[in-house]
Amino acid sequence: MRTLITNLKGKCLLEVSMKIQVDGLITIHEKGSGESSLDKYFKGGEILIDSVDPLDVCKKISKIIQGAKTHGEVFVGFNGDGLGPLLSFMANKEEVDGIFICYNEEAVRLPNLKLELSKTRMKILEALNEENLTAISIGQKVGISRAMVYKHLTGLVENGLVEQSQLFEKYSITPTGQLVII
Repeated sequence: MRTLITNLKGKCLLEVSMKIQVDGLITIHEKGSGESSLDKYFKGGEILIDSVDPLDVCKKISKIIQGAKTHGEVFVGFNGDGLGPLLSFMANKEEVDGIFICYNEEAVRLPNLKLELSKTRMKILEALNEENLTAISIGQKVGISRAMVYKHLTGLVENGLVEQSQLFEKYSITPTGQLVII
């Protein structure tokens, strides 16, 4: 089964649906945006996202994508409005089968982007999600040398996933880092 998860409407939604020959359609929208007229022609549903917290929204989108994956191929279509950027981010993170954007009323397929983080860096992010830690504490918790901790932290800081506290002793995860470990 091919499922499209989208916040698209109108011509773009129809175009993406035809390009991938969808069997199921899950529309995601915020309060105030109406449903699509295609909803009644496909299996799936309509999901209202009423949270204003981006982390919470991404967690919900992640669960929707993971649930749809159990039934087959998953595609995501989005526009630049409201939920669009978060849909795009989570589609890449969850490695869906295809991603489409609506640009100038035309559906354009985007290449999948991989967020490649080593298992060690993911462990560091997960540890920092629990509490702010010093480099020594990170090394003990993750099981790596202090030199390796600093090497990994440098990369995580450069990518905006971790930040150093003002006292320069402890490291903490950023909101962007929290999105990565969903």
